Amino acid sequence: MTHLLSTSRVVFFNPLALAAALMLGAAGPLHAQDDTRRMEAALARSLLTLDAIDSTSRDNGFVSLLTDDALFYIDPATQAVVPLTAASYDFVDDTTLDIVLRDDVLFHDGSTMTADDVVYTFSAYIDPDSELRRAHTYRRWISSVEKLDDLTVRMHLAQPDPMVLQYLAVDGKTVKAGTYGEAGARDWKAQATGIVGNGPYRVVSFEPGQELVLERFADYRAGSPKGMPEVGQIRFRVIPDYSTQAAEIISGNLDWANDVPTDIAEQAASFSEDVNFMSAPSMRIGYIILDAKGRTGEDAPTTDVKVRQALSEAIDRDLIAQQLVGGSAKAALTPCLPIQFGCAQDVPTHGYNPDHARALLKEAGYEDGFDLEVWSSRAGTKEILEAVVSMWRDVGVRANLRFVESSALTKARDEGQLAAYFDNNGSQGLADVNALLPNQFIDTSPNDFHGDPAVYDLLGKLTSTLDPQARSQIARETVALITDEVYWIPLYEFSANFLLSPRIDYPQADDGMQRLFLTTWKN
Repeated sequence: MTHLLSTSRVVFFNPLALAAALMLGAAGPLHAQDDTRRMEAALARSLLTLDAIDSTSRDNGFVSLLTDDALFYIDPATQAVVPLTAASYDFVDDTTLDIVLRDDVLFHDGSTMTADDVVYTFSAYIDPDSELRRAHTYRRWISSVEKLDDLTVRMHLAQPDPMVLQYLAVDGKTVKAGTYGEAGARDWKAQATGIVGNGPYRVVSFEPGQELVLERFADYRAGSPKGMPEVGQIRFRVIPDYSTQAAEIISGNLDWANDVPTDIAEQAASFSEDVNFMSAPSMRIGYIILDAKGRTGEDAPTTDVKVRQALSEAIDRDLIAQQLVGGSAKAALTPCLPIQFGCAQDVPTHGYNPDHARALLKEAGYEDGFDLEVWSSRAGTKEILEAVVSMWRDVGVRANLRFVESSALTKARDEGQLAAYFDNNGSQGLADVNALLPNQFIDTSPNDFHGDPAVYDLLGKLTSTLDPQARSQIARETVALITDEVYWIPLYEFSANFLLSPRIDYPQADDGMQRLFLTTWKN
C-alpha cells in the first residue's frame, strides 16, 4: 500500500492564527500575574446549556463532572465503581436497589443533599412528559424511586441490569428538589444558564456559546473519591478553530485543549517548548457497518459473509491507525475495546490479508468485483475512508466514498439505501461491552443491519445476566459471532489528543473521560 503514503497529508495548522496569537501574547501570558491561578481551557464546540441531562454534547459530560457529583464514581485507575454522594448500597433483589446517602454532601447554596432531592431528581428524569434530551435513557432502567428515610432511597428497576451502578456513575447527578418545578408544570430549561450543583466546582458565570467560568467550591467535602481540586478557577472559552487553540497555548494564553487533530498537535509541540502534546487512549471506536440484512436488496453482495470477510481482510488497519489517525490510535479487530469488560481479544478475527480477500471474493462469485459505496458524515474521516476505498479497489471491489451531511446519511440509512457506512461510538466512557453492543445490535436499533436471531438472543442474555463470570462468557460469544460474521468492520480505536501548557499536570485515564478536577500546577 505504498501508494497511499505518497499522498500528501492535509495540514491544518494555520500560521496566520499563530502569528496573531503570538502578537496578542507578546507582552506575556494573560494570567502571568493572576494570583487566583486560573486555568484557561478551550472548547471547540459551543456550550449552550449547563444541564448535562438536557444535552448530548461530550463537553457537557466532562463539565458536569466538575460541577455535579453523581451517586457513584468510576475510579480512573481501576475502572471500579465506588460510592460518591452515596455512602453505601444494597441490592435487595435483582430489581430493587437501596442507596444510603452521605450526610455531608452540600449543594453550592450551602444546603445539604437528602433523599428528598434524589427522589425528586429521578422522578423528574423518568417523568413521561420530560423534555430533557437524555431523559429517555433513565426510563429504560428505572421504573420508580421512593424515600425510605432522610438519607435512604429505594430504586425500583425496570428489569435486572448489570450496568445500574455504572449508569448511576455517569448519569446519577442529583438536582435540588424543586429545580424543574412540580409535575404538570415543569420548566425543563431551568438549569440551562445557571445550576446549583454539588460537585468540586461551582458556576461563577456563563455566557452560552462563549465562555464558562468555574470556581473551586470552598465547602466541598473532605474524603470525596474525586479528591480536593488544586486549581482554584477554570475558565472555558469557545475557540472553534484548533489552529487558534494551538497558537493560544504557544502564546501562554491557554493551558488545556482537547480533541486536537494529530497534525496540529504535533506541529504545535515541535514549534515550541511551551507546548506539551499528550496522546492517550480514547473509549471510542470507529467502524464500518455492512448491510448483511439485505436492506439494499436480498441479493446485495454484502449479504454474503465471504464478501464481508473479504472487505475486512482488504484493510490495513495498522497503516490507517499509525499514519492517518496518528497519536495513540490503534488498529481495531473486534467490535469493542480491549479495556471493556467482556471484550474478548482472543477470538478469530479477519485482519489484513489482501490475497485471501481476493480468494474469498472469487469463492463468493465476485472475481470481477462489484460496485460499493461507503457513506460517512463524520468530520475527520474523509482521508481515512479514502484509504479504505483504495484498499478495496486493490482487491477488485469498485468502491467509492460518499461524504454527506449527517441528516442525509440518516435519511439514506433509514430508507435502506446504504450498503456500507462509517460510524463511531464512545460507550459513554464505560469500560463494559454492555455500554456498546446492545445499543447497536438489538433489533430496534437504527444501526441493526444484521438481522441475526443468534445475536439478539445473546444480547438478551448479556443485558439481563448479573453474574460477572457468566456475563463474561456470554460477551465473549457475542463478540466472536459479530466478529466472525463481520456485521461490523472495526477500523481503529480513536486517539485522545491534548495540548497542555507547561504550567499544568493533567492526568488522562484510558477510558477517555476528562477529569479536569485532577489537574495540578507544576510551578
